Amino acid sequence: MRDKFRVVVKAWITRKNKTLIGKKEEDPDHPIGGQWHFLGGHVEHGEDLKEALLREVKEETGLEVNVHQLIDAQTYTHGEKEKNSIQFLYHCEAKTSDAEAQDDLADVQWLMPDELKDELVGFEVERLENREEQSKFLEKLKKMPSI
Repeated sequence: MRDKFRVVVKAWITRKNKTLIGKKEEDPDHPIGGQWHFLGGHVEHGEDLKEALLREVKEETGLEVNVHQLIDAQTYTHGEKEKNSIQFLYHCEAKTSDAEAQDDLADVQWLMPDELKDELVGFEVERLENREEQSKFLEKLKKMPSI
């Protein structure tokens, strides 16, 4: 059973009340090719979750972040071809706003909390609406004063 799951870490990156999301490069074989999503990726064998998160964020954006808290953990799959996954979504704070699309990203953008649902890929929006932990975190961000 263990070989049927992969472990994924994702980062809800904030800086001055904005959230950073990334757009995957166009790839018809990737479940989110060309779509906007929270950043992250696979945990390598023997890698600590937070180390994997820091590595993925650095590879995809060049940013260094502080990992603050686990927001949500869940299992999911994007389709019949993909393995089931266990995903850990962490709140991270960027040390600067100088993010650049790198690795397999076509673009990155900083958004206000109320703009996220308009840009994110459908399953990310569905989680924001239906996963209590994510919904609460989004509401918390919306109440924070803009800087």
